[in-house]
Amino acid sequence: MFKPCVSPLYLDQMRSTQPVVKTTKSGERVIVDTDATTESAVLWFYGFINIGALMGIPAAYAEKYVGWSLTFGLPLAIWVLLPAVLFWVKPRLVIHPPGGSDLGRCCKVVGMCLKRNWKKIGRHGFWEAAKPSVIAASGGVVNVPWNDDFVEDVRRTFQACGMFCFFPIQAINDNGLGSAADGINTMLTSNGVPNDFLQNFNSILIIVAAPVLNYALYPLLRKWRVRYGPVARITTGLFLAAIGGTGYTVLNYYAYKTSPCGKYGSSASCVDADGNSLFSPITVWWIALPYAIGGFSELFINVPAYGIAYSRAPVNMRGLVSALNLLTQGVTYAFGLAFSGLVRDPYLTWVFGGPAIVGYVAAVTFWFTFKHIDDEEYMLSNNDQRLQQGHDSSSSVSVEPAHSDEKAVKV
Repeated sequence: MFKPCVSPLYLDQMRSTQPVVKTTKSGERVIVDTDATTESAVLWFYGFINIGALMGIPAAYAEKYVGWSLTFGLPLAIWVLLPAVLFWVKPRLVIHPPGGSDLGRCCKVVGMCLKRNWKKIGRHGFWEAAKPSVIAASGGVVNVPWNDDFVEDVRRTFQACGMFCFFPIQAINDNGLGSAADGINTMLTSNGVPNDFLQNFNSILIIVAAPVLNYALYPLLRKWRVRYGPVARITTGLFLAAIGGTGYTVLNYYAYKTSPCGKYGSSASCVDADGNSLFSPITVWWIALPYAIGGFSELFINVPAYGIAYSRAPVNMRGLVSALNLLTQGVTYAFGLAFSGLVRDPYLTWVFGGPAIVGYVAAVTFWFTFKHIDDEEYMLSNNDQRLQQGHDSSSSVSVEPAHSDEKAVKV
């Protein structure tokens, strides 16, 4: 109930919901780029989420050297302060009154399309059957409580939900299937490092890389007129996650190869005559690399996903679509439970390798399935900008930041 409401509320705070002309303090006229503004805002949002996730570092050491009371007490000390923070910040927020849910109308649109156009399921023109303008042009008389724009919103929402179906494979490659990554940790030489510590490199990489993307890579691509849309970014994230899964696979292969117990290095039976655990000579710090690569992939997948869930859904379904995005995390855990019987020696190498292979295939499939959406988004953006430019058809366009929290194109 909590998480699906956070990102829509956060993005509601954006001052510009469509491209508008503004004049900077220097007198320069610019058009605020809402796509770039959303991208920048969500990068900051995701970066701050992972600053909170760094609580795992002191928690790992507290668990190892003090006890569970301190481990659970640290996050509790923060949470008890949140009601006061929310009470203070509420008057400063843009809060839209509840508008009900468009889920009922959405279901009616789908039902009408299935009834009148079922032969075109998954093909171009399927959603046209529910548009009032198409119904009127065909001579039909059907009173419907929506307009053509709402049908387009429903179409875009289903596209977004189709994209979300690929996210569980990224999440599996990000941290391994179920508790598989813990199996590698128990095989490697730790030299006193808590097993739970190194997974924090996922959050550390996100915190470091988010500003780099926000202030270096993405502005540079805009300056070079390179269209790097959400589908291209998600495809990049899927490839990075598969590379991270490959890293886990290679590391586990060599852990098995160098372990005194061979392919049973993570088993409880891997002990010497005195009952002391035996380890591979490979240092546990190597696992920081796939953890970090997985974190980097999240910036290319989860950040665009928040923007897609917000921008492509009807206004009164943004929370629901955000919830469907988060549902993919639950699907990931369900896969972990379903295959928990395989997450053990001597199968760990393939537990990592199988999802990595699927990840590469998924990245290619995702790109060829949804790449047209990047072109669609670009055309919509250009059309809006032409409406804003209107009177100045000879003006050239280059990308410049207009404000600390807004991105703009120069007129």
